[in-house]
Amino acid sequence: MTTYWAELDENNMVTQVTTGVDDLTIDGIPAADYYTNVAGVPCVQTWIDRDDKIYAGIGFTYSYETEDFTPPYYPPSPPYVPELVE
Repeated sequence: MTTYWAELDENNMVTQVTTGVDDLTIDGIPAADYYTNVAGVPCVQTWIDRDDKIYAGIGFTYSYETEDFTPPYYPPSPPYVPELVE
């Protein structure tokens, strides 16, 4: 089975989501540490098949407290109002 890993920047923002193997350890190293070592940045697991977790995407922010992701906020655009031409 495949697992999914979010690579984080210094602000815990997701820069990339990669796939991995479904093992608790790889070469005797905990999976999160292994992927962090390979990527050179912090990696945390994200889940595509859990209703109680948000699947990570680029620009999402990770919280170590909740162990979950928050999507980015984009304020709504103002409504389009065409100019009247006289």
